[in-house]
Amino acid sequence: MKKAAIAGVIVVLGAVWTGTAWYTGKKAEEFVRQAIADGNVQLQKASEGWGVQPVIELLSFERGVFSSTERYQVTFSLPAGDGKPAREEALQFVEHLDHGPFPLSSLKSGNLAPVLVASRFQLEETPFVKAWFAASKGDAPVAGNYTVSYGRQVEGDFAIAPASYSKDQNSVAFSGLKGQVSHTMATKHTVLKLQSDSLSMASPSPEDGGVVTMDMKGLTLDSDVTPGAQDLFLGKQKLTLQDWTLSSAGQPPMRFKDTVIGVDMAESDKGLAGDVSVDFGMIRVQDKDVAGMRLALASRNLDPKALKSLNSTYEQASRRALAQGADLHEAPDFTPEESAAMKAALAQLLAGNPTLSLSPLELRTANGTSTFAVDTQLGAAPNLDDPLPDVLMQVIHKLDAKLVLSKANMADLLSTQAQLQGVPAERALSTAKGQAEMLGTMAGAMGVAKLENDNIVSTLSYADGQVDFNGKKMPVEQFLMMALSGAAAGGR
Repeated sequence: MKKAAIAGVIVVLGAVWTGTAWYTGKKAEEFVRQAIADGNVQLQKASEGWGVQPVIELLSFERGVFSSTERYQVTFSLPAGDGKPAREEALQFVEHLDHGPFPLSSLKSGNLAPVLVASRFQLEETPFVKAWFAASKGDAPVAGNYTVSYGRQVEGDFAIAPASYSKDQNSVAFSGLKGQVSHTMATKHTVLKLQSDSLSMASPSPEDGGVVTMDMKGLTLDSDVTPGAQDLFLGKQKLTLQDWTLSSAGQPPMRFKDTVIGVDMAESDKGLAGDVSVDFGMIRVQDKDVAGMRLALASRNLDPKALKSLNSTYEQASRRALAQGADLHEAPDFTPEESAAMKAALAQLLAGNPTLSLSPLELRTANGTSTFAVDTQLGAAPNLDDPLPDVLMQVIHKLDAKLVLSKANMADLLSTQAQLQGVPAERALSTAKGQAEMLGTMAGAMGVAKLENDNIVSTLSYADGQVDFNGKKMPVEQFLMMALSGAAAGGR
């Protein structure tokens, strides 16, 4: 009797599991189709006007009781170039879905939490990516897995396979990339982590016919963002590079060690606040340590709607310039309508009294650190069509700047420069110390700086039409005349 009862329970549990898995598979298909629809909306927004127009298309969905298999592709257009006409290409993926609430693949990995689906996906070989498969030695160049909870929380990891390619003077050697992602579909909060050991690239230089090479080691990216007002991403992002070397024929190699780039965007009732920092732990030239450098920029009270309008209008003009084959290193030409839109957005941005800061620009050597800091408060201008100097006078409500030059820091830099030109180290350092002392004496005699201990210090403050330059107060017009006279004298 007991055996029959146990068998009955097993049958009931099996039926419940089977029914639940079948129902979950149905919900999983609905999730996939909705995710593709949402993805196409986001892709259309991101690519609008660029002429690429990527589209995700579900090719097939074979649903079973405990698992399903889907195939989908991402189609995009490529502009004409390299003797080839404009054309459409596609990346195709195959995905195996294990149905919840307890997918076998999750149970095997020790994950006992109930989920809607557990997925394993990879890029399929097609003529378009055949060379990529060859470069990765036949491994799927892109593969990964993820789970989706019943609350629509996506957790997964993925990898880009190592690859190498060489033809003529072009070569690429890539160690591969690993990534982890967590995404909440309701809030669009996304946490992304990427890591790659190395990437080396070489290509011929059009100027001298030599080879330009770039080597990167120890790449990591940490991103934690959520869309805010106007769909601008808020949160923190940090990119680090342990080693980054650039070299070309006839030029000494430049090496950047321990590079860190950080971005932090936040939102409040007063608008957006942004902080951007770039830190080169050490810059090396010809295997000599030159200096470490850090640049920190901060902005506050930025109107998100105005900021988005400025960015959208500039992108629109850039897309048009790109289609016309213009030089992207130059600012695009704006139509009268675009100019009016940018002017209106700029006026709206200034009306919020934003602040901009360089805090600071820092240059570090073995024996000292020099810094330059600027804090600026901006405001609305009565007429943005006025001449630029008049507009700046109206827009800049307050400005504080401070330059601190360490004489030891300057001596290090001047000494290194001389050594790179072949001057012996001891003589270069002795000469550099004398040059740094002379620079401080001249700056003090000319009244453009003061000597404070071993630093050359210059300060400037501006507010309400008055300038305070190293403790001397004067109308802004007088300061500008003094600055122009100094520039003219320097030019002679």
